[in-house]
Amino acid sequence: MITEPNRIGLTEVTVEKIDELLEELNPQAGEEGEKLVRYDLYRLAVALGIKNETVPSKLTASVNSFLRVSDLDPDKVLFTVVENSGLNSDSIAIYSFIECLAEHGIKEMYNTYDQTGEIPFEEYFLAE
Repeated sequence: MITEPNRIGLTEVTVEKIDELLEELNPQAGEEGEKLVRYDLYRLAVALGIKNETVPSKLTASVNSFLRVSDLDPDKVLFTVVENSGLNSDSIAIYSFIECLAEHGIKEMYNTYDQTGEIPFEEYFLAE
């Protein structure tokens, strides 16, 4: 049985990207709106990876493990979905695979934002 990590995160480069996305997406002082946090974009990146049946490459750089798994996935919904998706055919821990999905997804989200100035939420949430 594979031991699951207690903490997961992103590479330093991708932490900078998620923080830049949050800075752009969050309401400025005096504006109304919900404030997003790293957990929100992390979960979105993982969900999109699952939806798109992404099989991300393994992380080669060291990871800043800033997220407690128990906070990110308190009900183990992400764990259960990935476990039953068939995407993680390697013998790595489910949460390590989730970490790879998040890394891949945040990079894609950032690249799209960098090229277009927008995050394509309509594309993400429309049924196919």
